[in-house]
Amino acid sequence: MKYYKIGAIAQLAGVSRRTIDYYTNLGLLKPVRLENNYRYYTEHTLARLKIIEILKAQRFTLEEIKEQFRLFELDQAGQQDNQINIDFIREQIKQLENQLTQLQPASNLDASQAAVLSRQVMIKGMAIMNALIIYINEITPFV
Repeated sequence: MKYYKIGAIAQLAGVSRRTIDYYTNLGLLKPVRLENNYRYYTEHTLARLKIIEILKAQRFTLEEIKEQFRLFELDQAGQQDNQINIDFIREQIKQLENQLTQLQPASNLDASQAAVLSRQVMIKGMAIMNALIIYINEITPFV
C-alpha cells in the first residue's frame, strides 16, 4: 500500500493541507502513523475525500457525512476479518436497487418526503461506491 504525506494527498485531491487537517480532526479521515510519527494517508483517503466532496455538494453537513462513514464502518466490522467481501457488496447493491424501485412511483410523495427518500438512497449508493473502491484496492496489486 502506498502512503502519502499530508501535502501530497492534498495536492492529489485538489484541497488544501488545512482541509486535510480539519477533516482529520473531525474524524472524517484516518491517517496512519509510521515509525517517524508522521501522519500518512492512503488511496482510501482519496476515495473518502471524493465522497465528502460529492456529499457536501448535495448539502450534507460534515457531521452527517461523519455519521454515514461511521455507519458504513459498522457494517464493515460485521464482515469476517474486517474484510469486505463480494457477497456483502452484492447484497448492498440489491438493497439499493429495491430502494430505487420504490423511488419510481414517488410521484404521490410530497417534496419533503421525496427529498428524504432520495437522500437515503444517495447515502446508501455512496457507501456502496466506497465499499467497491476499498474492495478493488484490496484485490488489485499495487505496482
